[in-house]
Amino acid sequence: MKYLTSILITMTLSFSAMSAEVSWETLKTLTVDSKTKKNVIKPELQKALGKEVSIKGFMMPLDYEAKEVMEFLFMPYVPSCMHVPPPPANQLVLVKMKKGSKIKPSFYPIELTGKLAVEANADLESSFKMEGFKIKELKEFTPPPASSPGVHP
Repeated sequence: MKYLTSILITMTLSFSAMSAEVSWETLKTLTVDSKTKKNVIKPELQKALGKEVSIKGFMMPLDYEAKEVMEFLFMPYVPSCMHVPPPPANQLVLVKMKKGSKIKPSFYPIELTGKLAVEANADLESSFKMEGFKIKELKEFTPPPASSPGVHP
C-alpha cells in the first residue's frame, strides 16, 4: 500500500508540473477599455498569467540572419511578408528565452512553453510577453483562422 501511495503522489506531482495549454482564442480576449485605456483581462486569461503554459503557433525571428536567437515574435499563423498587416496586438507574443538559452529559428509550427504576462510593446505592437523555457517543433498543427487585421480592441 505504501508503494502504491508513493506512485500516486509521484503521478500527481508530475501532472501538476506539466504546463497548461493556452489557446489563441483565450489570448484574443484581452481588450483595452476605451475610456480608461487600461487592459481588461477576462478570468480565463487571468488564470494563465504568471504561470508556465504552452501555446502552439509560429515563430518569427527578429534577426533573420542569426543561427540562434534569444528573442522572437510568436503568432497563431504562419508569418506573412511585411506587406500583409500583422495580427492584432492581442495575437502577438514577444518571447525572450530564459537567460542563457538560445534556440535555432524554426519556420515550422512549434509548441512554446514558458511564463506568460501581459506587457504591451509599442514598437512591436504586441500585448503579451513570455519568458520562453523550451520549444518543440510540431508534426501536425492546424492554426486558428486569421484574425481581422488592425488595432486590437
